[in-house]
Amino acid sequence: MASQHEIRSLVGRAQVRALSARRDGPGLVFLAAHAGLLVLGAAWILAWRDSAWALLPMFLQGVVIVHLFAPFHETSHGSAFATRWVNGAVEWACGLALGLPPTHFRLEHAEHHAHTQQPGRDPEMIATAETIGGYLLYASAWPYFRSLFSVLLRLPFGRFNAEERGFLSPERQADAMRETRLMWVAYGLIAALSVATGSLAAIEIWLLPRILGEPVMRLIRMSEHVGRPQVADWLANTRTVLTWTPLRWLAWNMAFHAEHHAVPSVPFHALPRLHAILAPHLADVRRGYLATQLHLIARGLGRAPRPETSPAP
Repeated sequence: MASQHEIRSLVGRAQVRALSARRDGPGLVFLAAHAGLLVLGAAWILAWRDSAWALLPMFLQGVVIVHLFAPFHETSHGSAFATRWVNGAVEWACGLALGLPPTHFRLEHAEHHAHTQQPGRDPEMIATAETIGGYLLYASAWPYFRSLFSVLLRLPFGRFNAEERGFLSPERQADAMRETRLMWVAYGLIAALSVATGSLAAIEIWLLPRILGEPVMRLIRMSEHVGRPQVADWLANTRTVLTWTPLRWLAWNMAFHAEHHAVPSVPFHALPRLHAILAPHLADVRRGYLATQLHLIARGLGRAPRPETSPAP
């Protein structure tokens, strides 16, 4: 198994230091392009709002919206931007768009990195997807939205479950309560403005697309760890997917997921360079999200080997 010490032997200290350098430029470029797509999607929806084909731009807008999880994830690591306040502002904006309280996610995600694929310790482990029924249920996004609304409805009142109390100290619980309350204030203001102006824009260009696009993100999330061994080995318990450049860009290079888990300090824009170093040592590299999903479906049906160590292509 590859420990952090062994990974450091594959990627030297000087390389890690160089790869981990924080920069504002790449993040601002990716963010501007992402925002541009959202504006174009909103314009398309409004132009087609009376058309029978209106669900098409809504779905595509939804795919772009749910991929705001990529900059949210990067900023939660503090690696998306060199300027600290920009990192925090983008984290908050993306968290608000997705309904994810930053402190809650940040500390939950830290547990995920510390205990990846360890049952009972990894709070982001998707155990249900190990069967075909569980795969289809998770792909529907219903379990995700149920969990999301549970967090949004409990945290403002200080109701934390046992798992959350494990990664949130009393001080951090107070932070999470305050953040979630502020989020509800923002949502209330948006709702009040919508009612006052008689506008359905928030539903048409944000809420409905958000719901329609979420299953795409659930498929991507399953591609990262589902079916990988339940071992404390960052090169074995996480999967990398080699996909089209536009999709890789939209996900801020998170398709290089095993690389991200191996050296989390490396920002998104340097992950392709890290991949070039670690590729020969990765246990599972798949070509394309479609091929990955077909593999997971076959596995859920019992048609793929359970102990998987497919070599990198």
